Amino acid sequence: MFQYKKTMAILSTAVFMAAYPLSSMASTQTKISSVSLVIDSDIEVGSDDSDVTVTTSSSKYSIGDTSVTNTPDDEWEDGDKPKLKVYVDAEDDYYFASGFSKSSVSISGSDGTITSVSRSSSSELIVYITLDALDDDDSDSDYDLDVSDLEWDESDGTASWEEADDAVKYEVRLYKGSSTTVTSVLTTTSTSYDFSSYITSSGYYTFKVRGVYNSSNKGSWEESDSWYVTSSEAEEISSSSSSSSSSSSSSSGPGATTSASGAWLKDDNGWWYCNADKSYTVSNWQQIDGYWYYFNEYGYMATGWVSWNSKWYYCGDTGAMYTSTKTPDGYTVGSDGAWTGA
Repeated sequence: MFQYKKTMAILSTAVFMAAYPLSSMASTQTKISSVSLVIDSDIEVGSDDSDVTVTTSSSKYSIGDTSVTNTPDDEWEDGDKPKLKVYVDAEDDYYFASGFSKSSVSISGSDGTITSVSRSSSSELIVYITLDALDDDDSDSDYDLDVSDLEWDESDGTASWEEADDAVKYEVRLYKGSSTTVTSVLTTTSTSYDFSSYITSSGYYTFKVRGVYNSSNKGSWEESDSWYVTSSEAEEISSSSSSSSSSSSSSSGPGATTSASGAWLKDDNGWWYCNADKSYTVSNWQQIDGYWYYFNEYGYMATGWVSWNSKWYYCGDTGAMYTSTKTPDGYTVGSDGAWTGA
């Protein structure tokens, strides 16, 4: 009898130890509820190249293999719709829940449609995307998308350029040094962009801009002269940006529709804030009516926990960042909004 009890005890312990790591792992992993992809397609009519790049700025998942599933035997023709198969891999401590749907995946960059999403495992998604039909036209002759006279306003960090006749909007991007990208590709309908909130340290800054008619017709990137910013100038420019955002806005949050400096807008993907110059903040914070809001890589207001510069911040249901309090899940954030570890 004693030997039987001893054997059963050993078996029970073995079963517990085998099961515990699995339950422990599940309890410490964080569910990924949405995926955002940036598509850069160079596929053109008359070419046999199928050059497409898919990226993301998320720290929760990464892009694995990307392939075009309907490459032509000869060359791409007018009206063809390239189809993509993209593998998305969850990083350690994150997982994709069952039932993950295509409505939880958003794309930007080259235009297209999410056709389906399959979950091969808790750590991998397969996303199928159909790009918009290729358009056989000659952008250089049909549309004037050339931009010129790129200039810096060294008093406040605003970039400006001359209007391109046929441009519906412009894509801009800020660089520091010889190759460091400070921002993702940003979009504006204006012929200027306020980069002051991104100029936070000394160095040489340049920006690039190109005119855009539609996803198939984009001009060539033009680059500005470099501008050297000292540490004191960077501090003055970034602090002026924060104070002006706070003082000029009268919006009380996502429930409001207008303000002195911009407007809260909502579409099927969520809330976003349109500034007075028709620009919008991407992958950064913006202070509106004294509250800080974080806008993701597509310009939509974030809620819940936000990872920023190796710190965690919490944004409530209205999008406003919590400070000097406890979050709904019981964690303490300091006066700067960062999680204190308690």
